[in-house]
Amino acid sequence: MESQNLRLAAIMLAGCLFACAAAGSRAQTVPQHRLSVALHPEQHRLSVRDLVTLPPDGPRTFYFSLHRDMNPVSPDAEIKAADINTAGEAPESWLQQYRVTLPQGRNSFTLTYGGEIFHPPQQDKRETRTFESSPGIIAPQGAVLTGDSGWYPRLDGEMTTFSLEIDLPQGWHAISQGKRTSPGIAGTVWQESQPQNGIFLIAAPFTEYAHNDAGIESLVYLRNGDAVLAQRYLDATARYLAMYQQLIGPYPYAKFALVENFWETGYGMPSFTLLGSQVIHLPFIVDTSYPHEILHNWWGNGVYVDYAGGNWSEGLTAYLADHLLQEQKGNGAEYRRSMLQKYTDFVSAGRDFPLTAFRSRHSEQSEAVGYGKSMMLFHMLRRQLGDGTFTLALQNLYRDYRFKTAGYSNLEQVFARTSGIDLKPYFAQWAQQSGAPQLRPVSAAARRNTTGYELTVVVEQTQPGPAYMLDLPVAVTLAGQDAAYSTVIAVKDKHSELHVQLAAQPLRVDIDPEFDLFRRLDRAEIPPAFSQIFGAEKLLIVLPRKAPEALRAQYLAIAQAWQQQPSRVTTIKWDDEIERLPDDGAVWLFGWENGLRGEFRAALETNGAAMSDSGARFGDGEYARSLHALALALTAHMNQIPAAWLAAPDAAMLPVLARKLPHYAKYSYAAFNGAELTNLTKGTWPVTRSPLGLAVKQEDGGTVAVPRGKLAPRASLADRVRDR
Repeated sequence: MESQNLRLAAIMLAGCLFACAAAGSRAQTVPQHRLSVALHPEQHRLSVRDLVTLPPDGPRTFYFSLHRDMNPVSPDAEIKAADINTAGEAPESWLQQYRVTLPQGRNSFTLTYGGEIFHPPQQDKRETRTFESSPGIIAPQGAVLTGDSGWYPRLDGEMTTFSLEIDLPQGWHAISQGKRTSPGIAGTVWQESQPQNGIFLIAAPFTEYAHNDAGIESLVYLRNGDAVLAQRYLDATARYLAMYQQLIGPYPYAKFALVENFWETGYGMPSFTLLGSQVIHLPFIVDTSYPHEILHNWWGNGVYVDYAGGNWSEGLTAYLADHLLQEQKGNGAEYRRSMLQKYTDFVSAGRDFPLTAFRSRHSEQSEAVGYGKSMMLFHMLRRQLGDGTFTLALQNLYRDYRFKTAGYSNLEQVFARTSGIDLKPYFAQWAQQSGAPQLRPVSAAARRNTTGYELTVVVEQTQPGPAYMLDLPVAVTLAGQDAAYSTVIAVKDKHSELHVQLAAQPLRVDIDPEFDLFRRLDRAEIPPAFSQIFGAEKLLIVLPRKAPEALRAQYLAIAQAWQQQPSRVTTIKWDDEIERLPDDGAVWLFGWENGLRGEFRAALETNGAAMSDSGARFGDGEYARSLHALALALTAHMNQIPAAWLAAPDAAMLPVLARKLPHYAKYSYAAFNGAELTNLTKGTWPVTRSPLGLAVKQEDGGTVAVPRGKLAPRASLADRVRDR
């Protein structure tokens, strides 16, 4: 989920017209808005009076943007429409720029205006996900206005403080960032004295739930009252605020609010999150995406991102929320593997880009780099520095840049200063370069000596281009010992010979067994998954000619919709137009009636699953053709091409299945039933042998086949901080 999305990721804060001062300074250093707003939802309109006060040394002439047809007037400043865009980019189509000239000696002006803002939510064609977005909307269902909506006069590059008084229809509540100074419904006032890079206004007929803990107000705004659901989120808010304050530092705002939107969204704004109804009611969200949005108030909405140098906050937030919570459950390695799999499946060399070029997620490829690679940058840095130093650096970063902007260069300086280590080469390699290493163990041999055994391992980096400097994790399984011996070896060459002195006989060696390195995975490390089909650059979709007409029409509609996805060449064929599965690219087969299903069924059996004309057996259950919507992925042919099959008994199920499947991209199989396609099972086929594990050649030339020794459990970062 995105922090400050709704196009906020495009704002380049580094070029602020007015510089920000340190928090707590008494002198005004950023513009201040004093807004009085009346919403008229039935007419999609608002009317506004805004007193804008500038820093005393601000310029006399400057520019702001406002939604078109607002007709702004001022009694104490000259306001003229302007055709230029001082930001150097094409202006958004819904915005109009204005030039302001203040009389000599004035540093404030009043602006009154009003008009319609109504942009119904639409799907981003670049996204395979189901979320829609809108630059701004006022409607009977509610109002969602962001800094990019043009609902208030936004100065070029503006950081601002504000107070906001809202006149609302009967029964409505309004939410903005900051602190609520008036608890009533009509005439609600919000204000924020710390510099913000946009002002948000969300309003609707909500039921409000509140709790105050240690001076921080927790709020839940639901469109339909549900005290049990609200309490679950209030409890989670208190829990995660306490955890992150201990880990990073004091929470930067007066409240955190969960706000239910009237379409499906997943947005993190300063001091609140805007989530869709379906998202809010998913039972796992409160312990997955929800802490991610809370944490964004430290990274992204507390320490701002210098987007010109790359958006680091999504990766750090993913690491300290999504990854940390999985790490606490003992699933850290599996989570890292899934992130590396997404990169391997979706990011080919031609689609790659450096972290410094990431602004916001708009596709699986951009997410795999901007979230996944960035997350791994912080994981590897933590492994290099140690938990104590890493945590201290996080706290220093937050303390030094709270309500200021920071880029990767600032992060590098803070982590280097905290650790006493020159980290320029590290950040240059992982943040400024595209690509990833690929590893291949060549050989492993043991030789007995006077102190035990010397293990020699030869490892190659097989990626094109120069070698990476890596801290290579190595696990060695020893004769007579259940636990593996683990170590880390620094490598810097494409061809490296590693030497490890051991007291006991080594039988097996595993390279990076817990996926601690950012790297492109070997295909044999990855279970077949839908991501390999969604991420393919060349795709064939095969439709069933003999399917009933209604099913046939829906299969074709899905295929044509998927054919519009960019960065992929997609061909659609009917099953009677081809004789066998292709031997390159990737393939989707649709329908039980598909003439190529027999070839797919034979490949399916190698994964311990089975398919008949009446249903399929996989995972822990059996699923009927007449009841369930199914999707299965595998590899086929000697060329190991990614292949997948989907089918449903009812044409009405298919559009829902098509919307849901991208959210199951990391899985090998999934089954659903019911009109809303409730998930019954999901999972991955097992990876039986990793190519990064080698039997050690003994002095007599033989090897011993043994399973990998047990790896020591790891404490999570939050647990280490709590236990200090």
